[in-house]
Amino acid sequence: MDQSVSPPPDEQADETDFATVASGATVEAAKQKALEQLRKVVPYVREDDVEFVVVDEGGQGGFLGMGRSQPRVEARVLPGGGGEAADVVDADEALEKLDEFVTRVTTGMGLEVDVEVSQSGDAVVADIAGTDLGLLIGRHGQTLDALQYLAAIVVNGHSHARRQVIVDAEGYRNRREVSLRSVAERAAQKVERTRNELVLKPMTAAERKIVHLTLKDHPKVETRSEGDEPQRSVIVSPRKRA
Repeated sequence: MDQSVSPPPDEQADETDFATVASGATVEAAKQKALEQLRKVVPYVREDDVEFVVVDEGGQGGFLGMGRSQPRVEARVLPGGGGEAADVVDADEALEKLDEFVTRVTTGMGLEVDVEVSQSGDAVVADIAGTDLGLLIGRHGQTLDALQYLAAIVVNGHSHARRQVIVDAEGYRNRREVSLRSVAERAAQKVERTRNELVLKPMTAAERKIVHLTLKDHPKVETRSEGDEPQRSVIVSPRKRA
C-alpha cells in the first residue's frame, strides 16, 4: 500500500496541497484507506471536501491470476468546491466564518483559548491565544497548517476568487519563519564553503517553501526537495554554472 502524502509539484506556489495515494482490494476500499491517510495530515477534513481519482482499477494478472494488481486511488483535498465562479467572499462574512470555525475546532480539541480575528490587507487572520498550545501547533506546525488549510476551505466555500486565510497561535508562524530563514542562511554558508550539498531535516511543505524562497536568489547555492512525506527534505547544493 502506498501511504505517501505528497506536496504540490511547485512548492513555491501560494498554497499547500494535501494529497495521498492508497491501494485496496476494491476501489471503494482504496478510497477509504486514502481518506484515512489524508486525515493523518489534515485531521478534520470532510469526505465532501476530497476529490478521488482512480489511478489504477487493478487487473487480474497473468497465469492463475499471478501478478494481479490492486486498485489505486488518489485522494486530494480541494481548496474549494465546484460551482460557478463567484466574487471574493465579503470581509465581514469571512471573519465571521473564520471565527466560528476556529472556535469550534479548538473547542472540539478540548482547548481553552481566545480567538481574535482581524483583516490584514486582503487576508483574514485568526490569532489564537492560550496556554499549552503544543497540541494545536503540532510537530513543526503540521496541525496548525492543516487547520489553516481547512479554514480557507470553510471561509471561501465555492468561490473561485480566493481570500487568503492565516491561522496563527501565539506568534508561532513569525518565530518559526525567523528560525527557518536562519537555518537556510547557515546551510547556504556551509555549502558555499565546502562545495558539498547539504540535506536539511524533514519539513512540512509550508516550511520548505520558506527555505526555497529565502535562497531563491542566492548567487552560489540552489535548492530542491526530495523524499516522500512526512520525510521530505530540502537539499541545498552548489548552484550549477550556466
